[in-house]
Amino acid sequence: MKRNIIVFCGAWLIGGSLFAALVVRQDKNGHIVLSNTLDRASGGRDGLTVLRPPRSHAVPLSYQQKIQTLTQKHDLRQDLVIAVAKAESSFNPFAVSPKGAVGIMQLMRDTARQYGVINRYNAHENIEAGVRHLKYLYEKYSGNIPLTLAAYNAGEEAVSKHKGVPPYRETRNYIRRVLSLMGMSESFSSPPSRTRTKIYKYTTTAGKTIITDTLPSDIGGTLEVLN
Repeated sequence: MKRNIIVFCGAWLIGGSLFAALVVRQDKNGHIVLSNTLDRASGGRDGLTVLRPPRSHAVPLSYQQKIQTLTQKHDLRQDLVIAVAKAESSFNPFAVSPKGAVGIMQLMRDTARQYGVINRYNAHENIEAGVRHLKYLYEKYSGNIPLTLAAYNAGEEAVSKHKGVPPYRETRNYIRRVLSLMGMSESFSSPPSRTRTKIYKYTTTAGKTIITDTLPSDIGGTLEVLN
C-alpha cells in the first residue's frame, strides 16, 4: 500500500508558541510519525501532499487584552481597531513609516501630542491614542467606516476637501485592506438617497376625494400636496 505523507509548510501559532514546519507520515509498520524533518528513507518527496496553513491574523495576547479593554471603555468596534493595527504595522511597536508615523497604530507626532502620548514607541500608549482617535473619527463621520479610515489615513482635511473618500490610491488601497481584514466589502460612496414621492389629495367637482402619487392630468376640483 502506498504511504501518504502530509507536510504542513510554514509556521503555526498554537497556544502562544511558534511551531516550525511539521511532517506527518506513516511508517512501514503503519504508525503515524510526526517530525520537523523529512525522512529520506520515506521515499523523498514521492506522493507528498503539500497543504498551506491558514493565514494567521493572531493578535499578541497583551495587545488583544489592551484593545478589548479600550474598545469597551470607548464603545468602539474591536474588529475595527484590530484591523487598523494589522494594516498599519502588523502589531510591530517599532514600525516607522516613510512619513514619520510610529508604532502599532502609526501615530503621527501631532496626533500623539493631541492625545498626550509621551513615547510613541510605547505600545500601550500608542494603542490607546489610536483607539481614541478612531473613536473621534468614527463619531465625526456617523459610523461611516470608509470615511473614518480615509481620515485616519489621509487626514480630515483631505476628506473635507474631496467631500468623501479622497481619490488617493494609497488611501483607497488602505481602506480595502482594513475592510478585508474586517470581513467587509469595500464601499467608498454613501448609499443613494431615495427620491421623495409626492402625495396628492385631489377633490373632484363632484365632491369625490382621491389620494394618489400621480398628478391628475385634468384638474377640475381642488388639489392639495400632502408632503
